[in-house]
This record gives sequence, C-alpha cells and structure tokens, in this order.
Amino acid sequence: MSVMTVHNRFERKETRRARFGITRGQAILFLVSFSLFFYLLTELVFASGGDEVLPAKEVTVQAGDSLWKMAVRYKEEAKMDVNELVVAIKEANDLDSVVIYPGQTLKIPLPQ
Repeated sequence: MSVMTVHNRFERKETRRARFGITRGQAILFLVSFSLFFYLLTELVFASGGDEVLPAKEVTVQAGDSLWKMAVRYKEEAKMDVNELVVAIKEANDLDSVVIYPGQTLKIPLPQ
C-alpha cells in the first residue's frame, strides 16, 4: 500500500527571515580597510622628516663660556645672527635653559 501525503494548502509556509547584519567577508574587508587607514594615518603623522643629520661642530665648554659668547665666536662660521645661533644651539643640544657647564660638549649647527 502506498501512503499518500496530503498537503494542507492553507498551512502557513516556513519563511526564511532576512539577515540584517554583515557577513564574515564584509567584516574582514572592514577590518582590513580600517587597519590600513590607521596605518597610513600614523605613517603621515609620524613621518620622520627630522632624521636628517645636520652638519655640526662639536665644542667643549670652557670656564667662563656662555651660549651668547659661543654664538658670537661661531656666528661667522654658522652664517647666522647671534640670537638665531643661540636658539639653534639650544635646539641642537636639547637644552631647556641657557645654563651650560665647563666640560660639557655642545653641537654648533652649521649651514649645509
């Protein structure tokens, strides 16, 4: 005997719910592009333009020397004004003030 299946035509059919979300591929694409964006952003922000080695003359501070006296002494060689040279010496040696000590070695920036 064969068994026949009777379908109820009024029976509610199973409907597949729509997925509102992102697929695995979309998530991976987002993460890769997000990472690439921040990598490039940090490369631009932290681009090293200050890695150039500027020519400098190293001198040892003698008793009685000051930044001003050293700037006056080397202004012709550095081809700068005395005020500019004092600031350049402070920047080249990472000095917070104009106080220097005998025996200290300082870099005098020179033009390229």
